[in-house]
Amino acid sequence: ALACLTAALISGVAPALFVFRSNLNEVLKEGSRSDTAGAASRRTRSLLVIGEVALATVALVGAGLFVRSFRNIRAIHPGFDASKVLFGRFFIETAGYSAGQIEQFSLRLKERLLQSPGVESVSYTDFVPLSTTAGPYNFVRVEGYTPAPDESTTVNRALVSPGYLSTMRIPLLEGRDFTTRDDRNAQPVMIVNQAFTRRYFHGQSPLGRKVRTSGKWCTVVGLAKDSKYFSPAEAASPHFYLAFHQFYDSSPELYFLVRTASQPELAIPLLRRAVTETDPNAAAFHAVPLAEYTEVVTFGQKVAANLMGALGLMCLVLAALGLYSVMSYTVSQRIPEIGIRMAMGARPRNVIAMVVSQGMTLALAGMALGTVAAFATTRLVASMLFHVDAADPASFVLAGLFLSLVALLATWLPAFRAARIDPMQALRR
Repeated sequence: ALACLTAALISGVAPALFVFRSNLNEVLKEGSRSDTAGAASRRTRSLLVIGEVALATVALVGAGLFVRSFRNIRAIHPGFDASKVLFGRFFIETAGYSAGQIEQFSLRLKERLLQSPGVESVSYTDFVPLSTTAGPYNFVRVEGYTPAPDESTTVNRALVSPGYLSTMRIPLLEGRDFTTRDDRNAQPVMIVNQAFTRRYFHGQSPLGRKVRTSGKWCTVVGLAKDSKYFSPAEAASPHFYLAFHQFYDSSPELYFLVRTASQPELAIPLLRRAVTETDPNAAAFHAVPLAEYTEVVTFGQKVAANLMGALGLMCLVLAALGLYSVMSYTVSQRIPEIGIRMAMGARPRNVIAMVVSQGMTLALAGMALGTVAAFATTRLVASMLFHVDAADPASFVLAGLFLSLVALLATWLPAFRAARIDPMQALRR
């Protein structure tokens, strides 16, 4: 609001100051020579138009860079399939359940959901990839691997139930998935991803290898394909999965994943009914499609793309209106001159070319200035871009072409009107 009031004040005061500081004799002399505005006034209008076009160029280039960056991130396959998966988030701490009660509740709820129509698979975990949480991690000690003195051996992990990998469509490359027999009475087991194998097993098969974590030695029984855990743009990082019913102790939240045969939104009533039938006193929860939930990690890029797109559009409209207004005003002031030109043989296309060239000169000057400014300012946001260079030629060229077309249209309309001037009426005026 303060910025708007300041801009309005400057816009009102500046012309008044210009009038008070004008030399009356010079104004009268200019008025006696022609009906056109003074040189200072023309320069001011031209500079304003050039500035508007320059700002529009910067905004359009920025919009192009952020939109391309956002599309690149969205195009990355996360390594799992979130489509047709309903995500249920249970707030366990508010219910006061013990670890054993939570395990029993999870088993019973899974059985009820599997009996529901349209449900293909169900799993539960304490960590969901591409969510807003940092994710749990454990210290690991790998048999046969000696870490460097300054090397950190903390690795992100997830406690998952049997069927988690198939529900998420994460390929199992070697070994087996967890089963219901992997409980606290069985030998602790784990599944590692490819990055874990490359780092700790030098790319060799991890099956049968021993890894100590959470105070227990675990046997690797499976190798899962790498996927994204915290950001679509992240590099592959070590990650491992532990059997939920072997290691679950407590957690503030519990996550259910329900793969359906159709739209996941349709399964929300099924989940609510299953929870009520399993335990009416169950903790509060909410359910959304997993694809919608995992979009949170790209929210920053989405906001930047939308914001820059909106700013680019507004600047483009302002530049077009400014250019159109200046050229229209110039044409109205030059009506006698245009009438004389046409009376002496100038054709309409000559008048159009004269007006368009004058307007496009201002537009091209603004685009040149804006290109230099955009080249300098986009480097400040280079770290926010993904797989797009801050000096991306395509973004600069497309912004220039688009702005040129808009500027051409904004100047052609006054030029077309000037070409239709009647020479006799213009001379009488």
